Amino acid sequence: MRHIIHRKHKVEITHPIDSLALVVGVAQPFATIPQIILVFQSGNAAEVSIFMWAAFNVASVIILWYGLKHKLAPVWFPQIIWILVQTPMMLSPFILS
Repeated sequence: MRHIIHRKHKVEITHPIDSLALVVGVAQPFATIPQIILVFQSGNAAEVSIFMWAAFNVASVIILWYGLKHKLAPVWFPQIIWILVQTPMMLSPFILS
């Protein structure tokens, strides 16, 4: 059965887990920042998997597209942050070589 989300659909925060999930969804990408700093400060991206970070970025773009299509800010907003933190990791082997 196909579910269509109404244009004016708003995410209702009805339980504490809703608020927690929203905060974690936005905060989680920032956990990648120490890794980015470590890789760029050391100048060593030899162990960075381009395939893994590219796959993460592709998945984020697809989820971003989904969130934008259905106007779900709790979905698309964290994906923008993920793309911003994943892209430097994905490019680090090229930048630092």
